[in-house]
Amino acid sequence: MADLKLLIHVPDSKRFEPVLKITKNSVLAMEEGKNFKIRIFANFEGITVFNDFSRFEALFREALEKGVKVYFCEDALKGFNIFFKKFPKGEKIVSGGIVALVEWQ
Repeated sequence: MADLKLLIHVPDSKRFEPVLKITKNSVLAMEEGKNFKIRIFANFEGITVFNDFSRFEALFREALEKGVKVYFCEDALKGFNIFFKKFPKGEKIVSGGIVALVEWQ
């Protein structure tokens, strides 16, 4: 069987917590022994989750522990004046968010 792949796009910060929960449930629902890649990608207004990231910290850590990769758009971070020092460990930054989405699909 082919590897399972899930890509979830988060352009709105209100969707970040539900996406983390959906991702957790997706990992739990996958059968043991199957290879999977799950990526969450936040861009546009979605990156404003960093303005109060403590709300998401536990779910974020849990996602990372289960092998989920979480990416944020550098261009959006700059556009919303969010500084890199606010980032939790484990995040990944991509410079061209839309290009990354196209490549991952």
